[in-house]
Amino acid sequence: MMTRQEKGLWATVIVLTAGVLVMGSYMLFSGEGPRASSPSGNGPSPAVATIQDKAITEDEWVRELKKRYGHDMLMTILNRKAVALEAEARGIDVTKPELEAEIDMMSRAYGSKERFFAEMESQLGISEEELRIETTYRLLLEKIATADVHIDEQQIDSYLKQYPDQFRPKKQLNLSMIEVASEAEANQVMDRLEAGEDFADLAAEVSLDEYTRGDGGKIGLVEEDDPFVPSELMEAALTLEAGDIAGPIRLEDNYAIVYVEEIVEPKVPSEESIRESVRKQLALEQSISLTELEERLREKYEARIVASTVTL
Repeated sequence: MMTRQEKGLWATVIVLTAGVLVMGSYMLFSGEGPRASSPSGNGPSPAVATIQDKAITEDEWVRELKKRYGHDMLMTILNRKAVALEAEARGIDVTKPELEAEIDMMSRAYGSKERFFAEMESQLGISEEELRIETTYRLLLEKIATADVHIDEQQIDSYLKQYPDQFRPKKQLNLSMIEVASEAEANQVMDRLEAGEDFADLAAEVSLDEYTRGDGGKIGLVEEDDPFVPSELMEAALTLEAGDIAGPIRLEDNYAIVYVEEIVEPKVPSEESIRESVRKQLALEQSISLTELEERLREKYEARIVASTVTL
C-alpha cells in the first residue's frame, strides 16, 4: 500500500533530485567545495579519504564526479543562466508571495509546510533552502512558457464546472492499522489495546501488512478518498475522532484495527487562488514543454559547452 505522501514524494523525486544533485556538483566545481587540484598546482592532490593504507585523492574524486555528473551539471548551469537572461529581458520574476503560495499548494497533502519540509529532508535529503531554489526556478520557467498564452474567464469557468473539486483540499487523516487473519485475532488485539498496550508495538508484533508493520502500523496522512486505502478501513476511520481506535474491520481477505492519530482540515484556498491555479494549468497545457523551452533558450543565448570531454 503506497500512501498519498509516498506518491507525492516519488513525484517530487522526479522533479527535484536531478536539480539538487547537480547543484551539489556545481558547488564542488565552482570553488565552493574542495579544490579540484593541489594548492601548488604540482604533485599529487591531497587525500580526501583512505582505505587501508591507500589514499583516494581529490583529483580522483573530482574526475569521477565529472564523469558521472559533469554533463548534467553543465546543462543545469546553462539552463539557469539562459532562463535568467530571458526573465530579465521580459521583466519577469517570481515574488515571495508567489513562491509561498506554490509551497502552500505543494505541502497541502502533508497537512502543513513544517511537515512537508520535514518529510523532504528526512526521506529525500532535500533541505528547505534547496526546495525553495528549485521551486523558484520552476515557477520562473513556467512564467516564461506561458507569458504569451491567453486564457479567458470563460475557459476557467468551463474547467471548474467540469472539475469542481480538483483544487479544493479534502479532509486528511493520519492513520495506522493492524492487519490480522481472523476476526478472533482482531478481537484479541482490541482486548490488548484496551488493556493499555501500545498500538505501534502491537502492529510490529502481529500485523500481517508488510508495508506498515515495520513502522508501527503507520499508513500516514491520507485524504479521505485515497484509493490506496481499503474503502472499509477509510469508512470506519471517518466515523472516528482523533485518538480513537476501531475494529475489527472486515477487509477483502483479512481483518483490521484502525487508529486515527490526527485529523487535518486543510485551509480552503480562496476563489481567486483557485482560478489562478486553473489559469496556469490551462496555459501550461497550451504552451511548449518546459524541457523544450530550456532547449530553445539555450539556443537563443548561444549556450555552448567547450570542454572536449563533454557534448551538448
